[in-house]
Amino acid sequence: MAHTQFGQGGMGTVVGTAIQAGAQNEQQQHQTWDAMETYFECITTCSLDDGECVTRCVEQLREQG
Repeated sequence: MAHTQFGQGGMGTVVGTAIQAGAQNEQQQHQTWDAMETYFECITTCSLDDGECVTRCVEQLREQG
């Protein structure tokens, strides 16, 4: 039976990198959701006729994204 050498980092480095990438992706999704939630909360306070208010909400969303 042959043994494969993976170098100093070995498979632990690969697995660790994959876990870190998954955590970063989850954090990014959470931040996106928070930004969208803030946006919808903002526009619900605006009057339908108040375009300036809606514009402010959109600008806030862009800044968070």
